[in-house]
This record gives sequence, structure tokens and C-alpha cells, in this order.
Amino acid sequence: MARYSSNSDEVESSEAVQAPAPNPLLARYRQEVEKRLSEIYSTDGWISAAANEALRAGGKRLRPILAILTCEAICGNPEPAFPVAMAYELAHSASLIQDDIIDESPVRHANPTAYKRYGLARAIMLSDSMIFEIFTLMARYKDSELPKEGLVRLLELLGRAASLAAEGEMTEVALSRRGDVKTEEYTKVIGMKTGALFAASAASGAVVARGDRALIDKMYEFGLSLGMAFQIGDDILDMTGNTESTGKPLFKDMENNAGNVVLLHALSNADIVQRNTINAFLFKKWFTSLEAEKLLGILKQLGSFEYAAALLSSKTSYCRSILHSLPPSHARNALEELTRTVEVRKE
Repeated sequence: MARYSSNSDEVESSEAVQAPAPNPLLARYRQEVEKRLSEIYSTDGWISAAANEALRAGGKRLRPILAILTCEAICGNPEPAFPVAMAYELAHSASLIQDDIIDESPVRHANPTAYKRYGLARAIMLSDSMIFEIFTLMARYKDSELPKEGLVRLLELLGRAASLAAEGEMTEVALSRRGDVKTEEYTKVIGMKTGALFAASAASGAVVARGDRALIDKMYEFGLSLGMAFQIGDDILDMTGNTESTGKPLFKDMENNAGNVVLLHALSNADIVQRNTINAFLFKKWFTSLEAEKLLGILKQLGSFEYAAALLSSKTSYCRSILHSLPPSHARNALEELTRTVEVRKE
């Protein structure tokens, strides 16, 4: 797959917000998440070794950090959120393994995927082991001060998020075969496949912090919008990112004909010649530099990057408006900076 980085004005407009300085609270909790993940799989054996390998290839740990920061922002103590935060990271990691199986992807974050490294059967077993480990993590709340109703709500949120994520993946596969995805369908899909786990993570942080129902619902909306913004950012990076920093091949969405907001906007606004050119690239596995230049030139001409960046910013702005429901704190500040980090992602 061709490596290509665009310097178009439209792409740069998505980074109009200056990247925030690294937040020490975000960095500290990410380190703590890494430490606790390594403790989950600390025994000898193939499953532990493979799980640690897969987890080390993970991303920014946004889902667990959302739960932890939300909990601290509400009750001042992050500790109650750690079991459910780890559960969401395992759920996410399991879903990535399954994504790679579906896409037959050999690489993720510049590392061989479990599917590539171990084969289909073992990759399936590995994702299953992560899902089953979630129940062990949730059982840690039996000795906590969380009331029974709170534990039930955590299980409802987790189960519903996993179900929505799976439904979103299946819907995306079905839509890719149809070939004429509408923007409304795209929005629904990313709300399920990406937004659901973000939403439930933030809401779960509010549950373990003993927030009231209204606040739990607000944090669910916060996480949903942040997750959708994150996916929109992924779509932009799929078209413009540097493969060395993202760890992903460029134009992967073109190869899979997956719903990508940049492409959807372009196809909706293209003339017949532009549309035929874009359609000719769908399902293509390799792009020459000239082909990449031609495709990106069309997307730039149609303002598709600018459209996607504006949509991303609208989601993160909504997130920040919701955070006004929380009392001022370092944790709330970290959540606000997290939304800005999503706006200026480069990987």
C-alpha cells in the first residue's frame, strides 16, 4: 500500500486547534492501566503470553481512561473505576482481534496481528479468553461499597455496549457489500461500533462514582460523541496518515469498501467523472504514488477533508459542553484536554 502524507489545506484545517501539552494525569493513568493490564495475564502459558503481546500492541487506552477520569471527576477518587476500566480495555482488545480476523489484516500499530501471528483458530481463542476475563474483573465489585443496583447497571452497560459494537461491525460489513452507504447509515454504524464502548466506559465511571441517573446519562452522551469523533478522526487518518506513525496501511477503507466519512462526502458531491474515478479505486489493494495523488486531489477539490474535520469538531465541542455538568477539577480538565487531543490526532 502506498505511503502518502497530504499537506492539503483541508487536512490542515482539521488541526486548527493547537495540540495541547501532554497532561500529566492522562500520562499517569495510562501508565497505571498498562501496569494493571500486565497483572491480569501474569501466569505462564500460551494464552497469557499471547494476550500480553496483543495488549502491548494496543493504542492510547482511551476507554479505561474515560472511566477512571469520569469517576475521579465526580467523586474525587479514581480507584473504584479500575476493575470496570480494565474490563472495557479487554473488550476493546478482543474486538480488535476480531476486526483483524474479519479484515484479514496482517499488521496493527506496526506489529503483526494475532490473526497473522497465530492463525485463525488461536486468534479466536485469544479474543474469547479476553472476553471471559471480563467477568473475573467485574466480580471484584462484590466486596466494594457499590450497591447491587450499581453492579447491575455496570453489567447492563457493558453487555449492551458489546452487543452494539458487534451489531455495528456486522452492519458495516453488510453495507460494504451494498456499495451505496448513506451518511445517516454511517453515523449509526460508528455510534454502535466505536461510540458504544466509549459511551459505556464514561457512564460506568459515573456509576462507580455513585453519580445520579441524570449525570450517568450525560456522561454516556459524552462518551458516545467522543467515540464518534475518534472514528471520524480515524477516517481522516486512513486517507492522509503516515503509515509509520499510525501503524496502519493507507487507504484501508478503500480496500474494504468500509464506510468512511471522507469518501461518503466525496461520492455525494462528486460529478460523474469524479465518482467513477473514486469507485474505480474501491477494493483496490495497492496504490501507486500517482494514484494516491489523484485520489487525494479529488477529495481535496470536493472539500471532503474539510467536511470531516468540521464534523469531528462539532462532536468534540458537544463533549466539552457536557463536561460543564461536572465540578471543576484536574480530572475534568484532563477530560477536556482529551477531547482536544482527539481533534489533533496524527496517529
